[in-house]
Amino acid sequence: MPLPRDDFWLSRDEVRDLDRRASAEFGMPSVVLMENAGRGVAVLMRRLNPEKKPVTILCGPGNNGGDGFVIARHLEIYGWPVRVWLFAPSKESTSSILRLGISPKLSPDCDINFRIFVRQQTDISFVDTQNRFVLMDQLTQDVHFNEGWIIDALFGTGLDRPLESPYVEIVSALNASDNPVLAVDIPSGLDCDTGEPLGPTVHADHTATFVANKKGFLQPAAQPWIGQVHVVDIGAPKKLIDQYRALERLEEENTKEG
Repeated sequence: MPLPRDDFWLSRDEVRDLDRRASAEFGMPSVVLMENAGRGVAVLMRRLNPEKKPVTILCGPGNNGGDGFVIARHLEIYGWPVRVWLFAPSKESTSSILRLGISPKLSPDCDINFRIFVRQQTDISFVDTQNRFVLMDQLTQDVHFNEGWIIDALFGTGLDRPLESPYVEIVSALNASDNPVLAVDIPSGLDCDTGEPLGPTVHADHTATFVANKKGFLQPAAQPWIGQVHVVDIGAPKKLIDQYRALERLEEENTKEG
């Protein structure tokens, strides 16, 4: 689906800078932005999946995975059946996480939402990526044979290198599925700035991207991977967003004059 030309576009560096400035200049904690992002994607999933088919959410160890836990929590609130897979390295810890007996190494905001989610007594399948051991039979069962939706919350716009094992196997299983896929912010494996696959990349039917479209989405190479794009508001201050919009318009004018 063609993207709106009157919108604006963010690069990888601009995404990072916007998040940093929202916190530093406007006092908006990053975990609040994550909450808004995840809730917005959950609302979209409820609209795309009114039949309440089961939703399998694949969460990575960073903020994209944190978005996934927020999505899972809000879908459960409204009665959508959810299954969560967490892919992360284990860390040395004297206290394992609650009843799960695991201690994954996560980004701070992802860790907050992981802990909130597991306290709901919801089952999570944990894959220790440090040991590169994946329960492929069980994963394939979830993403391939069980009818429903898959949410790709493995990696976001910050990814700048090819995925490695076990994510290569995970993406292969996901892409082999006939189930529709919703990518969170950007399909895992796609370069935010160029729109080119960095290596193995998720084929998404829909992409829920935050604040604005990403610059790589403009490129023809990105079209087979991103599917239909939905821009999700995360509550970043309008004054801040308008600055990025004005900056892009200025860059476009300078490019035309040049």
